Amino acid sequence: MHKSFFGKPLSIRRNMQRIDNGSTSIRAEQIAQYLGAKFNPAEGYEDDICIYVKPSGNENFAKNSYIDIVDGFTLVNWLKTRPQFPIIAVSKSAYDYLTYKLPGHRIILIPQQHCNFERTRRTRKEINTVGIIGLSSSFMYPFDEMEKKLKSIGMNLFTGFVFKNRMDVVNLYKQIDIQITWRTLNWRLKNPLKLYNAASFGIPTVGYREDCYREFENYYVPVKTIDELISEVNKFKNADYYNQFSEKIAAKAEDWHISKIAKLYNQL
Repeated sequence: MHKSFFGKPLSIRRNMQRIDNGSTSIRAEQIAQYLGAKFNPAEGYEDDICIYVKPSGNENFAKNSYIDIVDGFTLVNWLKTRPQFPIIAVSKSAYDYLTYKLPGHRIILIPQQHCNFERTRRTRKEINTVGIIGLSSSFMYPFDEMEKKLKSIGMNLFTGFVFKNRMDVVNLYKQIDIQITWRTLNWRLKNPLKLYNAASFGIPTVGYREDCYREFENYYVPVKTIDELISEVNKFKNADYYNQFSEKIAAKAEDWHISKIAKLYNQL
């Protein structure tokens, strides 16, 4: 059966130079292009399998509709009175949370694909740049303080918050050697996308352990304190340790390549 993907219009946030409604880009536009499916069709989709990414709830839903909730917490209550809609979960933590909150629904786990379709690997010769990639608000520690702590171990801080498309994200990862994360909230509908984005290039991540990172356990370095984070980053200055970890995580990241994620949509 043919497939159609629907998402909110893509736009660039004013003064931020960053794509808005990124879930539409990743979960609808990219997958539709890869599968040769329709993206936001105005007509001719009524008999298709239709995937609605973070819908507003006011759409004219087709008869074979799936709701891809991503991290849309407000959709949980909306779905409580609409058990006819199967739900797509983006991570194992999201799947468990939605199974508990919406026991009457069919729930399917389809992770997000990583950004590295081309399977590009890190080619930098030195290990000296630590990166924070994505939303600045998702890193819950002062950047100036982090920069000072990294400088104390001979590392530079790179922040990559400006991106308009997938290749912009790819180019950000090409500029770093280690990724760090620090979000001390337990957002069950989130996913470990940035961990396997980095891993697909062979770039390790050191970060605060979040429940939504569980499917990447043993493939990043979880820490509980900032001092521990700095200590673990410092260990990656050892090239043998770095390269061994890099090979391990790059192989694991293949599980989230678009070629494998697309197969899950074909099973709907």
